[in-house]
Amino acid sequence: MILRRTLLACTLTLGILFVGVRPAQALPLTAGDLVTLADGPGTTGGGEFLMTVNGVWSFITFCLQRTEYIDFTHQFKVDSVSTYTLTDPIANGGNALGQDFISAQTAYLYTMFRQGSLAGYSYTGSGHVTSANLLQNAIWMFEQELAMNLANPFVLLANTAISGGLWSGIGNVRVLNLSRNGIEAQDQLAIQEVPEPATLLLVGCGLAVAAARRRRSTA
Repeated sequence: MILRRTLLACTLTLGILFVGVRPAQALPLTAGDLVTLADGPGTTGGGEFLMTVNGVWSFITFCLQRTEYIDFTHQFKVDSVSTYTLTDPIANGGNALGQDFISAQTAYLYTMFRQGSLAGYSYTGSGHVTSANLLQNAIWMFEQELAMNLANPFVLLANTAISGGLWSGIGNVRVLNLSRNGIEAQDQLAIQEVPEPATLLLVGCGLAVAAARRRRSTA
């Protein structure tokens, strides 16, 4: 009887939540995910890249390092989802362990880009390639892969947002540290999705049902 009531309560609650609600496109990224990349607008050797995760869903990304391997033919494995790139020399912003942490400026630019609200970015049309080049270069500058150029409009935009208190920290921006056949590959930017309340409720209902079953089996 307890199990039946638990199942009924979860079913009714989830039914209310999911009426008219479209499931989220993306799930949290985890180590072990398999990704592929397709080249997009941009002629710097960096992004825009279209990343497909586990063959299911995709997003646009930019790279953080200029010298690591990537291609558009093979599948890559996510070794870790972290706040820093690996094996970056001190000259390129790495610490003694080779960890190069995402800058607040990079996180701001990528967050605004993914939201479709990055000021001055041409998401379509004749200016698209130029915007992609400028943004990728700005990211490389903030990650000390390129010499800083304050004339880059996205460098100015990010510095203004930080100095003006409009942004701090890195939010949900993370690094996907990739490899292929055990060899380290390019590091890519991503937004680490936070499970929606409905998703958390599904987990909670699963735990509740399991607990009810245990109580019934020991009764």
